[in-house]
This record gives sequence, structure tokens and C-alpha cells, in this order.
Amino acid sequence: MVRGKGSQSKHDAEIQKIAKELQFKGFDVKADISGFSKPETIRGYLPDVIAQKGKQKKVVEIETPDSVSSSRDVKQQQAFRQAAKQDPNTTFRRKVTD
Repeated sequence: MVRGKGSQSKHDAEIQKIAKELQFKGFDVKADISGFSKPETIRGYLPDVIAQKGKQKKVVEIETPDSVSSSRDVKQQQAFRQAAKQDPNTTFRRKVTD
């Protein structure tokens, strides 16, 4: 899936915003943007953000209007939700940018 330049910029800005918010809350954050360590893959997919504080773990995926409901989006959501269901300390959140 290829995003347009403006769409990719909004996507990356939202990742940056969420990553910084989680850091401020004391989480160790990995994010799929420059300035952060890359998160580990989950079931073959790279989430935009993984944040951990103690046993608590948050997985965040950002989508843009042009990537919502794509085949990849659906498969990623399924993988991240299943992984979160298997660990009571893990939550998954998906956010769609404007």
C-alpha cells in the first residue's frame, strides 16, 4: 500500500504525537518513524507504535483515509487484536487520521 505524500506526512505526524504522549506518561516507546527505535513485528506486521511500562503494553496502529479497510489494514488489525487478546496486559488501538 502506497500513501500519497500528504497522507504519509499526516500519518507520521500522528505517530509522533502519540509516541510523545506515551513517553510523557512514562512509557518506553518504539515507533516506526525516525528518532525512535523500530518496534518488533507482531505476527509478521510492523505496528506504528509499541509502548511499554512495567507489564502494561500498548500497540497503536495509525491509518489514513486512503489506507482504511485495505487488505493490509484488515490483516494487520486482526493480527494485532489477536496478539492483544492473548496477553491480558496488552491493549491494541487503531486510529484513523483526518
